[in-house]
Amino acid sequence: MGVFDIKKRKISISQPEHSKHKLYLQRISNRVTRLFWWRKSWSLVLTIIFVSFFGISFWHVSQANLSWNYEQQSEFQKIRAYTLARYSQLPVKQVDPKTEEIRTFLAERKSPLVEYAGEIARMDNWKLILGIAQAESNLCKKTDKNNCWGIGPGKPFVYDDIKSSLYHADYLIEKYGEQGMTQPETMVRTYVGYHNPTWIEAIQDVFYDLEVRGL
Repeated sequence: MGVFDIKKRKISISQPEHSKHKLYLQRISNRVTRLFWWRKSWSLVLTIIFVSFFGISFWHVSQANLSWNYEQQSEFQKIRAYTLARYSQLPVKQVDPKTEEIRTFLAERKSPLVEYAGEIARMDNWKLILGIAQAESNLCKKTDKNNCWGIGPGKPFVYDDIKSSLYHADYLIEKYGEQGMTQPETMVRTYVGYHNPTWIEAIQDVFYDLEVRGL
């Protein structure tokens, strides 16, 4: 077999091969630079989109909360006017058979509403007040933000105390009555949002218990 004598050859700066190699390296460098700036530009664009999206989302949530708070405060103003016009001149009777029976009914169930027995007794829709409180919060024993009647579109309203929630419930039930919804069967779809037999049964159980007591 023959022997191949391979010699390494140095490329001089003056030779054409050197220029081609240098041009090749320059092209590679340019590509790397373009890729770097392309990635950096896209990273900046995506960051701007991300920040804008969450900024807009936060703005919408803030506006929704402001709208909800405004709606709730508007409702509260209506309730205050309604309550003052209807009840401000009526004394709460501390001792009378009806009030005492309601107080006993609530005390037996360890309900926080027991201290409002006098206010409840003088309300026209007091049976629905008690029945809906049972259906929504187990007579105010399982409630959030003093909202014993599950009041509020979307999410429950927040009340400073149970008394405010009580008068709001009375106001709403009165409005339901003006539209012919005076029984749980006729109220359920509007109040709850769908037909809920359990809700109706809870109220009917309260009605029955009150009737047994002669109320």
